[in-house]
Amino acid sequence: MQGLLSAIGVLFGKLMYFIYNTVGLHNYALSLVLFTLVYKIILLPLSVKQMKASQKMQEIQPDLQRIQARYKNDKEKLQEETLKLYQEKGYNPSSGCLPLLIQLPIILALFYVIRMPMSYMLEIPAKAIGEMTVVSVESNYLSYDKVGKETYDEIKDNPIEVYKKFTQRDSYFEIKVLDTIRNHPELIEENKTLSEDNKDVLRDFDLRVFKIFNLGVPPTVDPKTIIQEPGTHLPSLVLVGLAVLTTFATTKMMMPAPPAPEGKDKKGANNAGCAGNSMLWVSPLMTLWICLSTPSGLSMYWIINNIFSYVQQKFMKVFMDKDKKEGKEDVGVVKVDSERSKKR
Repeated sequence: MQGLLSAIGVLFGKLMYFIYNTVGLHNYALSLVLFTLVYKIILLPLSVKQMKASQKMQEIQPDLQRIQARYKNDKEKLQEETLKLYQEKGYNPSSGCLPLLIQLPIILALFYVIRMPMSYMLEIPAKAIGEMTVVSVESNYLSYDKVGKETYDEIKDNPIEVYKKFTQRDSYFEIKVLDTIRNHPELIEENKTLSEDNKDVLRDFDLRVFKIFNLGVPPTVDPKTIIQEPGTHLPSLVLVGLAVLTTFATTKMMMPAPPAPEGKDKKGANNAGCAGNSMLWVSPLMTLWICLSTPSGLSMYWIINNIFSYVQQKFMKVFMDKDKKEGKEDVGVVKVDSERSKKR
């Protein structure tokens, strides 16, 4: 699984760097926005399928509600009749889940790209990163605490092993190296492994928004850390909050409206598939948990993705409602023509 995610990460990294180097105008935040737009366009057919599934579920809710009321004391019969209804109406309860299932590995792969941009996006040689790490540690720019002094002393003459150990022990190691390079550009200039193209890329690359807020830094709720660097950590918490709010808004909009209760069933029917009411709360809570434990760039991606999803769903709903209305009008015309034919 890790190998698959890494492979997807390499693909995403290449796409991100292409966008960054062209239409992204060498702006990391803008590149992330455009990357998300490309991703939404690619998954548009699945989104349409999910929307249609949600609409279909809303249409069959009255029938489903009657079945639930009739067989509420016979679970086996209830399941049998429910499946029969789904087959008759051509509805697949799991069809609405597919985009959500696909999004998970995409988020995990994007996590690789954001926390390890030198490897996945910029394609900087591991040996060069290891060499810059050794110089940084020896110059007290970086600490070897994550790997330990004994381990560091054993591997410091092997740059590739240094790179491996530091990245294994510290998920945000490459972000720290980039910060160190920004403060000490001589690390680039004096490195013999880096090509001139590599040096140009590193000189230009910046994960910060407005040269202040680093999208590679994970959010923190530690008051002392926030007070020390409010310009870095407060915006990251704002991004997390926005990610949660936009997830709630998007999830709520995508949920089909429940039908009015019929007969004795005053509580109404529960939504099936991925459209259940629990999703309204589970999705934002999952967003909160993931965004608090990953780089801020992922929170930004989540916000952009939610905004695009919201707009996309609005447009799709307008077109689908229009098609649905036209379909009803066509049926009405057919019925009228049929009645006239009978009279004749």
